[in-house]
Amino acid sequence: KDLSPATFEEETKSTRGINTMNHVVKRKIQKIKPVVEYNKSSRPHGKAAIEMQSYIKWTKLPKDLKEQIWEAVQMAYVVGERGKKMVLCSAAKKWKDFKSTLTRQFILPFTNEKEKEKLKEPPQLYNFIEKLQWDAFVASRLSPDFEVLHFEQSQRKEKCEYNHRLSRKGYIGLEGQLEETMPGEEIDRSLLWKKAREDKQGKIPDPKVAEKAKLIDDLKKQVSEGTLTISGSNDILNLALGTPEQ
Repeated sequence: KDLSPATFEEETKSTRGINTMNHVVKRKIQKIKPVVEYNKSSRPHGKAAIEMQSYIKWTKLPKDLKEQIWEAVQMAYVVGERGKKMVLCSAAKKWKDFKSTLTRQFILPFTNEKEKEKLKEPPQLYNFIEKLQWDAFVASRLSPDFEVLHFEQSQRKEKCEYNHRLSRKGYIGLEGQLEETMPGEEIDRSLLWKKAREDKQGKIPDPKVAEKAKLIDDLKKQVSEGTLTISGSNDILNLALGTPEQ
C-alpha cells in the first residue's frame, strides 16, 4: 500500500544511515511505499523525499545500470515518472561523492611508501567493494592523469568564495522547508542562496557572503519598484554574483 505524506510524517523519526534504511527495508517487505510530494517547481520535498535521497545513496548499484537504480527506488517509494530524472541525477551525484570520499579518506593519505600497504585491501567500512574493483580504483587514483585532475579541482574549490551551510537535506529540503515557513512568498534562486548560507540564528556570519546577500536584497527591491528588469538566466542571483553559482 501507499503511505500518505501525513501518515509518513507521523510514523518516521529523525534517523540517519543504516537505521533509516532498516525502516525502508521493513516497509518494502510490508509492501508499503511513502508517497513523494512535489512542490510548485515540480521538485520533490518533504520527509519522504529527504529519506529517499538517503536510500538512493545506500542502494550501491553501479552507476551505469540506470534502470536498476530507478526500479529499486520505485520499489521503495511512490515517485512518479516525473521524478525519474531527479532520481538518476541524484544517484550520479552520490556516486561521484562516494568516489571522492574513498579518494580523500582511504587513498590520498596513504600514498607514501610507508603507508602504501594499507591500499592493498578495500576499506572494511565498505565491505561490498570487491578487491579487483578496489585495485582498479586505487590505480586510477594514483595515475598521473588523476593528479592533474585533482589539482585542477582543488584550484576550482579554492575559488569558491560562498560556501553554503546546508546539511544532507540540500537545496531540495531547504526549498520544502521554506515553502512551509514562508507561505505565499516566491522561493527563487536568490532566496535559496541566501538561506543556504545562514546560521541557525538566521544570520550570515561570513562578511563576503553577507555583502552579496545585501546586494540581492537591493536588487530585489529594484525589481519590485520596476527600476530593474530580469529575464531568463539574467536573474537576481546571477546579477549579484556575476556567475551562475547556486
